[in-house]
Amino acid sequence: MTTGEGRRRAALGLFACAGVLLVVGALVGTVDGVLDRGRRADANSRLDFADRSVAWGNGWTLSQDGLYAARSLVPEGASYEVRVGPESRFEGPLTYRFVASYLRYWLMPRLPAPGARWVICYRCDRAGVGEGVRVLWEDDEAGVSVLEREAGETSS
Repeated sequence: MTTGEGRRRAALGLFACAGVLLVVGALVGTVDGVLDRGRRADANSRLDFADRSVAWGNGWTLSQDGLYAARSLVPEGASYEVRVGPESRFEGPLTYRFVASYLRYWLMPRLPAPGARWVICYRCDRAGVGEGVRVLWEDDEAGVSVLEREAGETSS
């Protein structure tokens, strides 16, 4: 065997080994991916309907019950106002910053509007909502409530 033939065989052997390693790596990665998806599916199957529906809001909306209360108490054709208390009333910055945006999509087809008859209060100052306000639902522990202004009342 000549030196050139030996080099060619060595190169072919290296390419064959590299090919085998690539195939084995792809198989291992595929198996890991399938197992990971199986673990995620198991975790998701343990979630109840409310957890699945609220989804990413679970960590910072303060009260799942408050979300469902707002959805059930504010009529579909109505508008609502979200009042959020000062940032210092919240343990972390997420609720303060994002709850109004989250509620916009959670409560569709209802739309937000300043001075609306229905008010969703997240640790807000209820006195600032106005006179003639009725509490429809509240979670004192979380500091979330759904309020209704008397017909004709508007906020200032």
